[in-house]
Amino acid sequence: MAEFQLCEALLWEPGQGYFLLERHLRRLAASAAHFGFALDLEGARQRLTAFAIELPKTPRKVRLELSANGDLFLEQVDVKPSTPVSVPLARDPVDSRDEFLRHKTSRRGVYDAALRARPGAQDVLLWNERGELTESCAANLVVELDGQRLTPPVGSGLLPGTFRAELLEQGAIREEVLPLKALERASRLFIVNSVRRWCEIELQAR
Repeated sequence: MAEFQLCEALLWEPGQGYFLLERHLRRLAASAAHFGFALDLEGARQRLTAFAIELPKTPRKVRLELSANGDLFLEQVDVKPSTPVSVPLARDPVDSRDEFLRHKTSRRGVYDAALRARPGAQDVLLWNERGELTESCAANLVVELDGQRLTPPVGSGLLPGTFRAELLEQGAIREEVLPLKALERASRLFIVNSVRRWCEIELQAR
């Protein structure tokens, strides 16, 4: 039995329902197939629908966890505001070959280590063994360069976020390998995910 769970974090809004629900379910199904987890996709959709009926009439973050045997756990928490944050660069690189970087799971050792190495940081910008920017511990990265908004490709070693996928499909951002030096030329930096959407960040001095 796997010693981790597959995870999804969904934004639920009154009158709107779950933001990017189908993208979340497709990603969950892909990860379940990759790791050999049992998944009743229609059952998961029904559980989420029933869960939403009891939610407060304010935006909520709904966390879903899927165990290898197909057990599903749901909980809801407050949505944190998307206020600008100051984010340091990770002290050590991630391994772009690590399959767990490409799937949202409860196995968060890489992210926990990066945060421990930067005490007091709300989040940390990650980079890989080739000196390429990847993501933050909690969201995808978007770098504004020469008027264009760019995000690192999955091959750099990162989670293919649902909001990132939506923005790529809309043409609001595009993929490009981003070396660490891109931070020196960036006019703005953002982290993006489907719960908080856009959050502007500032890079802390090393």
